[in-house]
Amino acid sequence: MAVYPDLKIFIVDDDIFCLTLYNQFLKNLGYSNVTSFTGGTECLNHIDTGPELIFLDYNMEGMNGIEVLQKIKSTNPNIEVYIITGKEDPAVAIEAKNNGAVDYVVKSSLSPDKMKSIMERVEELQAGKPREAKKPKGFFSRVFGN
Repeated sequence: MAVYPDLKIFIVDDDIFCLTLYNQFLKNLGYSNVTSFTGGTECLNHIDTGPELIFLDYNMEGMNGIEVLQKIKSTNPNIEVYIITGKEDPAVAIEAKNNGAVDYVVKSSLSPDKMKSIMERVEELQAGKPREAKKPKGFFSRVFGN
């Protein structure tokens, strides 16, 4: 189970099936703070909400994954990004790594076990980072949002 179940995760893919599948993999591992986007622009419009991890499809309409990765890293270089792609291409893998991606994953290899090993690696990296303490919200905070 997840050591950091509240880890803020974005999934960005223009394939709704993949979005749903990856979201389910993460929920099954105990992660509850997962947000899905169908495009890079949509993701970038929410980047100020502070995701700690982004799974980013390479081949999308509009901006490709590398272009989105560059914008993410220019906004916050501490966000961990995994590029996910439909086909294995060493040139794309090198470009992703050179632009700050943690790793490159081929969609056909992304199974529940592969997602579990990715998240174990992510949690190892998170263990070295300071985390904001979550305080339980009082009644007024829950009702009024303060």
